[in-house]
Amino acid sequence: MEEVNILKYKRIMIVAVLMLLAVISFTKIAPWATDPETHKHSIEQTDEKISSVMALSGGAAATSATLSLLPGDMCTPLAEQLAELAKYFLLILSSLYLEKFLISLSGYITFMFLIPLACILMCVKVITGKKNLSRIAGKVGVIGIAIFLIVPASVKLSDMVYQTQAAKVNETINEYNQLEVEGDSEDGLFNEFTTITSETIERITNFIDNLMESLAVMIVTSCVIPLLVFAFLIWLARTIFSANVLTIN
Repeated sequence: MEEVNILKYKRIMIVAVLMLLAVISFTKIAPWATDPETHKHSIEQTDEKISSVMALSGGAAATSATLSLLPGDMCTPLAEQLAELAKYFLLILSSLYLEKFLISLSGYITFMFLIPLACILMCVKVITGKKNLSRIAGKVGVIGIAIFLIVPASVKLSDMVYQTQAAKVNETINEYNQLEVEGDSEDGLFNEFTTITSETIERITNFIDNLMESLAVMIVTSCVIPLLVFAFLIWLARTIFSANVLTIN
């Protein structure tokens, strides 16, 4: 009888500790995990790339608009190519903003829902004695921690790759700032008699080449790497939930 009371007391204590952990998770840790100050460095790095993308996108669009004002069809292919590049930069910009939102959202999902859910499942396991619940709780907890860590890890990996090519991106931005579309006309203004100089065409062509290289860098660091990290997360989740692991007796 005494052993039964001791076992019952231990179960009550375990349940109380687990419920306390659940409460701490969504009342203390969740606010900390969603606080922008917690992810200040990651957010700053993402904002830096957003600024670069906006500068490149604006440069492509502005140059395309200027070329489209010139008479004739000589500069039409260049204008169309720049307009197309501006669309790709808009896609990258959307990806970066999504990444920025997920930095804080991942912590909210983990500590507001998944970790408390894992604690509750463990409480039910302690009360009912169903061992399969401990396995599920362990998997839910691991997935929650993985979700919380995967986005900052993705940002860090992307930033490491981006820094190796950041000079090229900055060079392209500076090239746009110094780019002047000049034309030959009697009054110095763009009109139906304006012709663009070969030197200007060469500068614009070089700008487009550098812009395409910068676009490739942005696609890899802002789209490809996050997608690969997300694919790894999916693979990890499928592996954990399909395998007989994390069993807590």
